[in-house]
Amino acid sequence: MEILYDQNLLPRMLLTITSIALAIGPAVADFNKTHATNPLWPPHARFHVVWQVITNSSLCFMMIYVLWTPLVEQYNLQLILVLMVQGAILAPLYITIASMGLFDGALKDVNGLRPFKFNIAGKIVELDTNVVGFSNITLVLIIAGLNIVSSVPVL
Repeated sequence: MEILYDQNLLPRMLLTITSIALAIGPAVADFNKTHATNPLWPPHARFHVVWQVITNSSLCFMMIYVLWTPLVEQYNLQLILVLMVQGAILAPLYITIASMGLFDGALKDVNGLRPFKFNIAGKIVELDTNVVGFSNITLVLIIAGLNIVSSVPVL
């Protein structure tokens, strides 16, 4: 099968982009003084952030392999698998954001990443870096999912 010219090239490319973003973005954001080497964080919390980032990055690099290696006859099943795994990485983020009040959580620390600032009609609006970054990844993931050409009937 020639995967570079099949009907699912666009979603494969979009899922590759989201895989790279989910593998590299959190590593860049978290492997520094704001998270993994933050002296204000307890050592065990730093351990968990490093573990989580390495786990997510490993999954994402495996997904890139799955995306570009024809493993099954119904290749779109591989795309759907990658879509589901990336959804399984992103959904807990949104669940955690929604439940922060239950465990006194926060999207950022005082010495963490600065928010994005936008000037909208003369008013400065601040948006959390995590929300901006992961919302963009989620949007691309949704677009990819909607563009997967399926030969398998949806139940």
